[in-house]
Amino acid sequence: MPTVHAQLPSLSKQPWIGFYAGHSSKRFQIGLSSQGDIVLSSFTDKGDKVSLILDIKIQVGIEENMGDGKVVMRQIQVESLTAKEPATDKLEKVVVTGKTTGDAAFELNIEQVRGVIFIGGRMTDPGTLTKNPVNFGVRVRIPSLYKNSNPTDKKGEKEFEKKTEDDELAIKWTDGKKVKQSLMEKVMASSKEINGPGINSIEVESAAYRGRTFVFTASPNSAITLWNSEEKPLHEGFSINWKADVEKDKEGKARLAIEVK
Repeated sequence: MPTVHAQLPSLSKQPWIGFYAGHSSKRFQIGLSSQGDIVLSSFTDKGDKVSLILDIKIQVGIEENMGDGKVVMRQIQVESLTAKEPATDKLEKVVVTGKTTGDAAFELNIEQVRGVIFIGGRMTDPGTLTKNPVNFGVRVRIPSLYKNSNPTDKKGEKEFEKKTEDDELAIKWTDGKKVKQSLMEKVMASSKEINGPGINSIEVESAAYRGRTFVFTASPNSAITLWNSEEKPLHEGFSINWKADVEKDKEGKARLAIEVK
């Protein structure tokens, strides 16, 4: 029988120190840390990392719907994480099991196929979280894109407007309708005007990523929703939240696909 690791092992060479599994290409790098965190970084055409502060953090685990509109992502118990596959920087497919606070158990699946990353999973035991609805979820956190680029005069404002005029989300709803959303306009990301009946795919395009476009696609029996903390421009940060329809996806086969172009 393969060895099951208590706590995830980690690699000991750069740039993977502290990571259990990773994949790197000319366009991007993605890694799952031994703590259960996922980090997505992008590269320029010259092979340089775009920016540490623009790394996209991806959180996975059990979400609890508190009933007042608030959804809480339960914290992973790091010591509970286990996997049969050894640590690798040539990610193909890994399966990780673990628990969150409240002893809810989950299974995480990450796969890399021809440069496309697939993330999915399922809750295998609610533990003590039986009062409110719970499910396995993935949260992709797009950071503040121009945190250090605030214009200070009219000339700077015009240059900033020109630089960011094409920053947008290309959204495809689950009913097939396509909409565009500027990253400069103040919005509540969770509104029905943006999310519609649910989102099938999103393309994130921003000058901050220097030519890279991020594509997030929900497989059948799953959907994406957007969220931000208040009404503000999306370039100040927002979340792409994915979850499966547990009634239609009882075996946890649905996936969030991530591609960097």
